[in-house]
Amino acid sequence: MQDGSIVPRTTGTPQGGVISPILANLFLHYVFDMWMARSFPAILFERYADDIICHCRSEEEARTLWSALEVRFRACGLVLHPAKTKIVYCKDTNRRGDYPVQSFDFLGYSFRPRKAAWRGGRYGTSFLPAASPKALNVKRHPDLRDKATSSSTTAQA
Repeated sequence: MQDGSIVPRTTGTPQGGVISPILANLFLHYVFDMWMARSFPAILFERYADDIICHCRSEEEARTLWSALEVRFRACGLVLHPAKTKIVYCKDTNRRGDYPVQSFDFLGYSFRPRKAAWRGGRYGTSFLPAASPKALNVKRHPDLRDKATSSSTTAQA
């Protein structure tokens, strides 16, 4: 704790502990990766530690996966992070629909619709990454990096 007191743990691994990322990766490999391969083999995904992106082809497919993930995670003693779990519409020149959420951050990058130069000198909208404002702020102010890594966070999945 911040006041120096020690709190015994009954579940999970300590935040910032050396073994924590390894145990989390092993656990999520079976809870998520292997389950996705069995249950939703057509949905591609990326996972880095407990941050996950799933590439669904429709809103219906995304909602079906979300519901199944809630059940799977609950059965394994996990909960989807309510602020980080969302359906994002990857808007570009070919996807002209509208959806309330059209951007997300992942591993220090902000993904969103951006103006892009295409072949032949043409321009259009592509869904592309760029360094996130938060990552740029930490880069500009190294003292923020220490605060970001030492603050305690809630376990997420």
